[in-house]
Amino acid sequence: MRLRHLTLFVFACCLVCGQTASAQLGSLGRSVLDWPTGVTVYKPAKCFNGYTVITPYRPDQGFLIDMAGRVVHTWYADPENHSEAWFFERLPSGHWFTLLQAPGSKGASQAAGNSAVSELGFNGESIWKYSAPQGMRFTHDMARTSQGYTLLLAMVQRKVPHISMRPIADNWIVEVNQAREIVWEWKMSDHFDEFSFDAATKKEIYEEGGDIFHTNRLEVLPENDLAPRDARFRPGNLLLSNRSNSLIFIVDRQTGKIVWKWGSDPGDLVGQHDPTMLRNGDILIYDNGGYAPFPPRHRSYTRLVEMSPLTNKIVWQYTYEPYIFKTTSKFFSDDWGSVQRLPNGNTLSLDCHKGRVFEITPQGEIVWEYISPFFWGRGTTVVDSGIYRVYRYGYDKFPGTNEYFAQTDGHLGSTPVKAPLPPGLGLPPQQ
Repeated sequence: MRLRHLTLFVFACCLVCGQTASAQLGSLGRSVLDWPTGVTVYKPAKCFNGYTVITPYRPDQGFLIDMAGRVVHTWYADPENHSEAWFFERLPSGHWFTLLQAPGSKGASQAAGNSAVSELGFNGESIWKYSAPQGMRFTHDMARTSQGYTLLLAMVQRKVPHISMRPIADNWIVEVNQAREIVWEWKMSDHFDEFSFDAATKKEIYEEGGDIFHTNRLEVLPENDLAPRDARFRPGNLLLSNRSNSLIFIVDRQTGKIVWKWGSDPGDLVGQHDPTMLRNGDILIYDNGGYAPFPPRHRSYTRLVEMSPLTNKIVWQYTYEPYIFKTTSKFFSDDWGSVQRLPNGNTLSLDCHKGRVFEITPQGEIVWEYISPFFWGRGTTVVDSGIYRVYRYGYDKFPGTNEYFAQTDGHLGSTPVKAPLPPGLGLPPQQ
């Protein structure tokens, strides 16, 4: 008798759950043909509302979307040569800034031509372009200085016997003026001893060679609150990220010396991307996890961290807590990545290979989420919805877009909610 009652109870629960699920799906009003791509979470009163730049990995085109996920503008990276872009970043002038590579090239590991940096108008018209010299390849990142010069990360295959018995992919910083003349160079191999690798790591680098630095970020330090107190953090110095070494560091532009570094202790970083300095001097980092080789390190989840470079302590972090101790986390991107602190204190980031972009409050609440519908393929078998980086900008930064989108994307009429900012949380630099 009890078994029969239990069976009826379970059957009734299944009916109720099925009806509830059906009602929820029906309320979405979307076909299975487009769900669940597009916007899946949107709480307009809690968001920093604006336009988001979506760059599917290795596309020939960029996409600007509104808060509802609608494409409001597109442009080509290099219409004449059909080059592919790493990502698109907005310059203060309103132009686009991007790295280009020839279609079908093998990517960052190939240290030979077919790469360039490009400045484009809003609609994709070419403003300025500089192609890599013979034997050099531009990879991962670039930056503009206050003088209007362009800084580039470059990879050069070299033999450096005191570092490795095998050839290495040396990482250089190259500075180019508007006349396309190289005016400054900085070679990572020249500063190898300043990284203070331990004996075991040096031995492994010596025996392995190859991509021993894998630098994936180059930022010119902005005005910040630490600079008046500590010259290491003065504006114009360079912040870089070595993924292979799980290390971020600052180069003094005047002396060329590495004057600050962090990430080498266990529990700090694993294969990170996109460190960026905030207004208060803290550094925000996309800490990938996965595997990093020099020294060997592994972690099976991704986190976003804000750390203080004066104390070397983490002051804020976000990860998908229920899954951080599982073999496969629901937030785990062992490659690529970006993180952006928004003016209201929220943070924009992404789960790269899933093509999931999200905005969170300082307390970790997801207030906007978007699943990319843009796929790319390699050969005939691999298809990915991956995104290398994303950026969010206010509506006022894109006066050329149709006002209809800003007026109908859902944020108008909502009363902004100000989430309490944790003490010391860094906001973006003033622009």
